[in-house]
Amino acid sequence: MGYPVDKKAQIHSELALLTPRLASFAAALTGSEAAAHALIKATRNQVLSRAAKDRGHTPMIIWTLATMHGLWASRNKSTASGDRHAPADPRLFQTRSSLTGADPAAAGRMARFIAQLTPQQRGTLHLVYGERFSYDEVAEIFAVPVGTVMTRLARAHAAFSERQDQSVPVAVAAGTIKAAQEGPRGREWAA
Repeated sequence: MGYPVDKKAQIHSELALLTPRLASFAAALTGSEAAAHALIKATRNQVLSRAAKDRGHTPMIIWTLATMHGLWASRNKSTASGDRHAPADPRLFQTRSSLTGADPAAAGRMARFIAQLTPQQRGTLHLVYGERFSYDEVAEIFAVPVGTVMTRLARAHAAFSERQDQSVPVAVAAGTIKAAQEGPRGREWAA
């Protein structure tokens, strides 16, 4: 059993390019730097072990993120519904304020807000606003209906509206959820 060496090298290369994106999603799910690192390692191992299987026409990033979410969910069955969760480390969601145009205090408030969301809400926000995936793609990654993706976003948006000072620009949310990238991509939250 196995796969051609050139296929293995290609997959290693693709995973290396995806590592920053995997790190951001793992941080959103786990809320912990150490747990995120362990999840990335487990995901890489699982993707490599399944590389011989045809993933069909699914893009590598979607397939890898879906694998990551599946591993995370199976390890966290008791909290996978999002009912019980410990707050995440807000430092994981800090962004360089000079890149977002936000003042450091506003960015800190936004990071603390994101850390209080459920892992599913953080992950959904990250995929939609940070990675700019469609609702259909996010639903595929989480293996849920599109309506569930929309509900998670609506609940996060409602919590944001209730808890945040209106002077904090909404665009700050897009920048802080994408911890491993250079800043926001200009997408704002939909009402």
